[in-house]
Order: sequence, then C-alpha cells, then structure tokens
Amino acid sequence: MADQPLSDRLDGVIDALVARGDASSSLRDTELAPLARVAADLRHYPNREFTARLRAQFERRTTMTTDVAPEATARIREGFTTVTPYMWVPDRGLADFLIRVFDAVETNVMDNPGHGIHRELRIGNSMVMLGETGDQKSALSRPVALHIFVDDADATFARALAAGGTSLGEPADRPYGERSGFIRDPYGNQWYIATPLGPESLASHLRSVTPYLLAHDVRGYIEFLVRAFGAVEEVVVDHGGGAIPYARARIGDAAVEFGSADPMPGAYFLYVADPDAAYEQALAAGATSLAAPADRPSGRIAFVEDPVGNHWYIARPA
Repeated sequence: MADQPLSDRLDGVIDALVARGDASSSLRDTELAPLARVAADLRHYPNREFTARLRAQFERRTTMTTDVAPEATARIREGFTTVTPYMWVPDRGLADFLIRVFDAVETNVMDNPGHGIHRELRIGNSMVMLGETGDQKSALSRPVALHIFVDDADATFARALAAGGTSLGEPADRPYGERSGFIRDPYGNQWYIATPLGPESLASHLRSVTPYLLAHDVRGYIEFLVRAFGAVEEVVVDHGGGAIPYARARIGDAAVEFGSADPMPGAYFLYVADPDAAYEQALAAGATSLAAPADRPSGRIAFVEDPVGNHWYIARPA
C-alpha cells in the first residue's frame, strides 16, 4: 500500500470509513495516519468543510503513535479491570436489587449535577457502575447481559425472582461445566447466574462478573474489537450453521464473552494508557465518535459507539 500515491491511499481510507469498515492499517502509515484521523473526524461533515480542513492537514503532515493496547501502562483504578460495565437506570432500585440478590457492596456514590447519581458496587472480585438518570430514563437506558458466578446458583436465582426478576431459564447443570439459571432484572439487564461444577468450568477464565456481548456476526465483531482495542481472541465455539453459541476474548486484563443473538447495546468503561490514541484507533477500525477526548472531573475520557451499538467510554483516570 505504501507504494501507492498518498491521494490514492487516502481515498481508500475515506471509502472504508464511510462504509464503517476497517481503516486501522492506515495508523501504521506515518504519512497517511494524520490524514486518516481527520477523515474519521469529518466523515459526517458537509463536503466543503471536509475538503477545506483536509487540505489544511495535508499542509502540516504529522505523525502519531498507535501503540494503544489497553493494558500498556494503563492506570486502572484499584479493584477495576480494563473493561467495566456501566448500566444506566432511572433510580437506585438496581443498586438495591444487586445488594439484595448478589451481596453487592456499594463503594462509591457521586452526585454529577446535570447527569444524576453515579454509583460503584463490588460484586465478588468485580466492579459494576450505575448511572441514575431520573427523568432521562428513556434516552439513556441501555440494558446489558452479564455472566455472574455465585456460591449457590439456585439460592441466588430464587432471591432474584423474589426481588422482582423474571426467569429466562431455570437453574440446571450445563454441559459447559456450571449449574446456571438466567434472569432479567426489573431494569432489563440479563444475568446468567452460575456456580462452577468442576475444573472444566468457565469460572477459571473469568471474574465474578463478566460482560456478555451479543451480536449477529460474532466473528466480525471480535475482529472489530481486535482492531479497535487490541482484543485477543481466546476461544470461539462454532458448530456450523453460522451461529456462534460461545466465544471469549481478552481486552487488557478483562475477559469478555460473546454469543450469537440480537444485540443488547450497552455501555462499558475501557481503561487505557492513552485515550486520544485509543479513540483514533477505534474510529479507524469503524467506530463512530460520540465525543472527542476531553479532560473531565474523573479523568480524560472519549466516547465512541461500535458497529453493534455498544458505547465505550475510553478513559484514563484522573
């Protein structure tokens, strides 16, 4: 590719970005990288402004760093992992549900004027974050799916039903080494409640709470996460026929699971060493910008939406 004229290489990048395809290879081309960054920023702008700013960037070509692996000297907050689920709800009812059902411990509460209440809770060796939005429920509610390990799946399942959860599947011994039952909490989140049955259990690869991301094209989605966030594929179970019943990848020190189903676009914090570079790489891989990197009270954070609809808060803590 490097032997092509710069204008031809840039045309290819723009075509890929417009189609939300893979343009991440452009970040390894020191001549093309800064222009690809501008193209990613301006792909939704009117053509006249796009052309003017792109020409200005041509005149002051620079280089940029693309080493944005999430675990590379990332300052992850104590107790957290590289990927942490963030659930938006209207009130503190979900916090009460998690405390009652999963023995969650609330570790932090902050009032964000104009944005509601932010809560952090520990479940086992994992953290989850909640944003309580009040009247903004319809605009921000983004239920997620989570795989959770507990000492007694049957007892926890019963507590979840008593606390207002809805059964999606009674507890049973599963062929993948766990006894598990499935519920939907009163806020729409799905919980896969499991107790390990032996050394073959998935628990040895996971923490107490692990995000379970759903997509129609699991392989394609994992490939996006590899390009965007440096994910490492660990296992893909494929019985043929197109559907993937189970897959797992690792982003930094966090495991993420996958299955073929209708997506449940949620929100996740992604702790990285360099939010600016990670944001640029995510856009080049096909993500859509929701907010450019900026210094905020809790750290430097950028916001992107991936091709499945999940929101990623790319962050370096203050």
